Amino acid sequence: MPYSYNSAGTASRISLIRFFFLLCITVSVCTMGLAQAEDETTPKLLRSGGDAAGAENAEKKEPETPRIVSVFGTQALKEYKLPFEDQYPSGPFERLDKKLFLFISKCGEVYFVRQNEAMELVKPGKPLAKFIPGEDTSADESSSKSLVYCRELSGVKDSLLVGKTLYVAYTAWDQANNGVRLAVSEFEVDVENSEVSFNREIYISRPAMKEPILGHQVGGKLALGENERTLYLSIGDFSKPDRVQDKTTSVGKVIRIDLQRLNAEVYASGFRSPSGGLYFDRDSNELWLTDHGPRGGDEINLIKRGKNYGWPIVSYGTIYERDGMSGYYGNKFNSHEGYEKPAMTFVPSIGIGPLVKYPATGRNDFWDHDLFVAGMGNTTLYRVRKEGNTLVYAEPVLSGYRIRAIQIDQNGTFYLKTDHNQLLISEQESVEAK
Repeated sequence: MPYSYNSAGTASRISLIRFFFLLCITVSVCTMGLAQAEDETTPKLLRSGGDAAGAENAEKKEPETPRIVSVFGTQALKEYKLPFEDQYPSGPFERLDKKLFLFISKCGEVYFVRQNEAMELVKPGKPLAKFIPGEDTSADESSSKSLVYCRELSGVKDSLLVGKTLYVAYTAWDQANNGVRLAVSEFEVDVENSEVSFNREIYISRPAMKEPILGHQVGGKLALGENERTLYLSIGDFSKPDRVQDKTTSVGKVIRIDLQRLNAEVYASGFRSPSGGLYFDRDSNELWLTDHGPRGGDEINLIKRGKNYGWPIVSYGTIYERDGMSGYYGNKFNSHEGYEKPAMTFVPSIGIGPLVKYPATGRNDFWDHDLFVAGMGNTTLYRVRKEGNTLVYAEPVLSGYRIRAIQIDQNGTFYLKTDHNQLLISEQESVEAK
């Protein structure tokens, strides 16, 4: 029998197949949608016991304990909120005893703070000040004068406690010359009465720098040197790079100060913004300094007497557009040819901050004599492996904190102060290598 094509029957069968195919897709999508909707919207009381408990535990989950985490060990940290508010860039701190601290704000207010379950203010803050003779027209024989020039990014830059003597570096306004200087003064700390009193002015930079300046480029880091009468001070370029290589200024220099005779000398030169960290290692008689590069080129430098570190003639960084100077770095950026080279360079910049050495008496033998340095810009703490006077590598060990000041005691306990009114203290626990 010859084959005959029934077009009407075939069309009917195709329509039926399409109907069942679409029905299957619809059922699948609806089922998936219902399941997803149930996951997202089902009230806790209607969930199964296991699901409800899991959701409740997730909501109650405690924030993770911050930790310094290295390939060669970890150390837990406890975060404390400071009982006062500071401005950016925040000021330094000192440890008076195991539980008592002295903080200095950016604008020079001094706070005595005790560590209990929380940080507690011992006494309201008082400004760093000195008494000056009364004027001819004044009824008072003397009056109190605030020392710190606190404007925009200027203010207190560092402190150093030696026994009961406190040294503070800060920007000061020179009224006679209408400009800003970096000053260092000596104070006496009365722990029993929670007081700080002015003793004498130790040093003042030259010349007075006319506004506008960048207050975070004045430097101002302090380090006690090879003995109790030697103080080192870093000075930045105040955002006036053309004055750095001028030998008639203290701009862009490291200064060595004799605390007995109060004479000072230029120890090294060629720095841009050494406002992160300055550390003298008495075990090796080495002076280490961090210097903010321009766009890239943050440096850790081993400072040697009489050496020139090149700014603004050379740098491993490049210019910011705001600088707008033709011939900047002598067109030798990404180079340090002809000048003392940094021991380590960070490209891109990390916003390099304070640095300190881990002591041989600390709890982690793997970290002995290594440096810890903060990247403030990328909120990261690094362990820098040190072999002799060579820096081998930088290992990130903590992130999420803009660390302004670091201290490590002889037991290896870390004290990390941030720009967000926090103090992190490492817990007294055993340190295990991973």
